[in-house]
Amino acid sequence: MTIQKTLLSEEILSAKEPDNKADISAVGVADILRVLQVRRKMIFGVALIVVALTVAIVTQMTPLYSAKAVVMLDQRKNNLADIDSVLSGLPSDKTLVENQVQILTSLELAGRVVDKLRLDRDPEFNPKLNPLGTVLGYLNPISWLRGGSAITETKEGISAGRSAVIHGFLSRLSVSPVGLSTAISVSVESADPGKAAMIANAVADAYVEDQLDAKFQATQKATQWLSGRISDLSHQAQAADAAVQRYKAEHNINTAANGVSVVQQQMSDINSQLILAKANLAEKQANYGSLVALEKTGQAANAAPVVASPLISTLRGQETDLDRQLADLSSKYLPSHPKILNLQAQKENLEAKISVEVQRIVESVHNDVISASAHAASLEQSLTQLEAQGAGQNQSEVQLTALESAATSSRSMYEAFLGRLNQTQGQEGIETPDARVISYAETPSAPAYPNKKLALSVAIPAGFLLGFLLALSVERLDSGFRTSSQIENMLGLPVVTVIPEAGTSAALLADLVIDKPMSSFAEAIRGLQLGLMLSNVDKQPQVIVITSSMPGEGKTTAALALARIGAHSGLRVVIVDADLRRPNVLKTINQSPAMGGLVEAITGKIPLADCLVKDARTSAVILPCIKTPPNPADMLGSNAFISLLATLRREYDLVIIDSAPMLPVNDTKILARLADAVVFVIRWEKTARAAAASAVRMLQDVRATVACVALTRADPERFHYYSYGYQSYYGYNEYYSQ
Repeated sequence: MTIQKTLLSEEILSAKEPDNKADISAVGVADILRVLQVRRKMIFGVALIVVALTVAIVTQMTPLYSAKAVVMLDQRKNNLADIDSVLSGLPSDKTLVENQVQILTSLELAGRVVDKLRLDRDPEFNPKLNPLGTVLGYLNPISWLRGGSAITETKEGISAGRSAVIHGFLSRLSVSPVGLSTAISVSVESADPGKAAMIANAVADAYVEDQLDAKFQATQKATQWLSGRISDLSHQAQAADAAVQRYKAEHNINTAANGVSVVQQQMSDINSQLILAKANLAEKQANYGSLVALEKTGQAANAAPVVASPLISTLRGQETDLDRQLADLSSKYLPSHPKILNLQAQKENLEAKISVEVQRIVESVHNDVISASAHAASLEQSLTQLEAQGAGQNQSEVQLTALESAATSSRSMYEAFLGRLNQTQGQEGIETPDARVISYAETPSAPAYPNKKLALSVAIPAGFLLGFLLALSVERLDSGFRTSSQIENMLGLPVVTVIPEAGTSAALLADLVIDKPMSSFAEAIRGLQLGLMLSNVDKQPQVIVITSSMPGEGKTTAALALARIGAHSGLRVVIVDADLRRPNVLKTINQSPAMGGLVEAITGKIPLADCLVKDARTSAVILPCIKTPPNPADMLGSNAFISLLATLRREYDLVIIDSAPMLPVNDTKILARLADAVVFVIRWEKTARAAAASAVRMLQDVRATVACVALTRADPERFHYYSYGYQSYYGYNEYYSQ
C-alpha cells in the first residue's frame, strides 16, 4: 500500500503564499504575543541599544540653563490728559499679540541686546572666538561654497560677523504667548545660568524701551508735521475771509443778523404760510368730498359736520321723541287715528327741517373750500413776486455761499489742527509704554537641556517600540517556511520530520545520533527513517536521494545521520556522495579517502571495494567523491553509473545518495529518476518559498517520487511555539536528553 503523495504540476503552478501576505496585512493579538515571545531577544537588544545611544548622546551634550522673563501688554491709559495718544494703544487680540512676538524676535531688537551686553565678545555666541566652532566652520561644506572672502557689509550696514552673532543669539531665544492672556514669555538658554537670566531681563527691558521710543518718535514726527500744516491752514483761512468781505462789497449784499438776506427771510415766511394754507385746503377738500359722496347715497346726515351741528342734534332729539309717541299710540289706535296722523305730520315736518339744515351745512363746507383755495392762491402769487424780486440776488448769493463755506472750512481745519498740536505737545511728557515687565528672570538652579529624565523616559518605550516594529517586520516579511503546515499547504508534500538546529558543527550533529540517541536531533532523524519506511509499505525504498533547493540547507548532515541511524539498527548502509561538483561527505566527518572514489568506481579504474570508506562511528560505508569530473551530468546518466547503482542495491539494504542542490545544476534530476524515493530538505525559515516550489516543480518534471520533506535546522524553541504554542516547547523538551 502506497501512502506517498505525488505532486501535480497544477498544484505547484497555482501555489501561493497565503500565510506570508495575509499575515502582513492583518496582525492579531496572537501574532503580537508570538512576536514578543519569539523575538524578545531582538526587542530587548534594540531597546538596549537605543537607551545606550540616548545616554551616550545626552551625557555628551553641553548643559544649557533656561531663564524666563514675562512681559504683559498693559491696556491701561494715563489719565493726566483726556486725549488719544498719537500712537494708539495695542489691542489684546491674538493677532497683535503675535505681532509683538515678532518684534521680540526681530533682528533689530536682538542687535540692541547684543550691542548692549557685548555678546559679540562672548565665545558662546560668537563662533569665531570658539576654537572648536572655527574648526567646525571650516569643515562645513557650505563655507567652502562661500569662499574665503573677508567680512562684507549688508545693505543695512550689519557685518556678516555681527549678523552671525545675532542669529546665534536668536537661536537661544524663545518667545511665546502665555495661554489666552496678553502676557508674553521670554526665555533664553545659555551654558551659564547667571548669563541666561541677565540676557532674558535685557531682552524684556529692551522691548519695553523700544515701545517707548516708538511712541516718542511718532509724537515728534506728528508735532513737526502739525506745525507745518497749521502754518499753511492759517494763511488759507485769512485769504478765504478776505474774499468773502470783498465779494459782499462788490455786489452790495446785506444780510440780517442771522446772516440771511431780507428777501430770503420774507420768502421763507410766505413759504411757511403757503404750506399751512395748502394743508388747510387739502383738509377742507377732503371733508367736502366725503360729504358730497354721502349726500349722493342719501346718508349725508351721518357725515361728521352734520352730526356735529347743534341744530341737527336738537331736531333729531325731537324726531326721536315723536317716534316714541307713535310707538305708544300705535299700540292703542289704528293708523288712521287723528293723533297718529298728527304725529306723522310733525315727523315729516322735522325731516324736512333736517334735510334743509343738512343742505345748508353742505353749502357751508363748500364755501370753506373756496375760501381756503383763494387764500392759498394769494400766498402763491406773493411768493412768485418775491422769487422774481430775489432772482437776481440769488445768483450773487450762490457764489457768496461758496466763498463763506470755503472760509468756514479753512477756519475749522485750522482750529482742529491747532487743538491737536496742543494736545500732542502736552502728551509728550506723559507717554507710557503699552507693555511692562511683570516677572524678571531668576537665575536657574538646574539645566533645562538636555532633560535626561525625559530623554530616558522617551528612549525606553521608543526603544521597545522600535524593537517590536523591527521584530514584527522580520517576522512578517520572512519568505521562508516556519511550520510543517505551510509546506504541506503550499507544496502538497508531507513533512515527516523537523530536524532541530543544535548550534554545533555538522560533524558533531552527525555524531549526536550515536552519542546522544535520546536527543531531539536523533529523534528527528528516526522520524525521517520512519517516514521513509511508511512512504511505501508494500515495497520500502532502498535507494534514497536526499536533495535541497540551494546549498547550506543541511542535506549532507541529514544523509549522514540517517545512514548512521540505519546502520545502528542493523541495516547495511552505504552513503554515496553524488555531489560531483562540491563533494562534502568526508569533509563533514573529517575522514580520509581511500584509493579512489565515485568517479573512479564508475570509470572502472579502481574496484568498488577499494573506493569505499568505513564510517568511524558505525558499520555504514561511504562512497565518496575524490575527483570532480568535467561532465558530472553525463557521468551520472551513464550506463556505468546505473550498473554501479545496481551493484549497490544487491550488496546493501539502504543506499543513501547525497546529491547536489536542485536549482544550481541538473545532476539531481538524473539521480531522482534512478532512486526509489527522494527526500526534499528545506531549511527552516531560510529557504525561500519560491525556491522550494521551483525545485519541487523540477522533480515533478522528471517524474521523480518525492517521498517526504524534512524541515531542517529549525530553532527548537521558536518552531514549537509557531506550531504548538510556547508552553508546549518545554513540555516536549522534557522528553529529550540533550
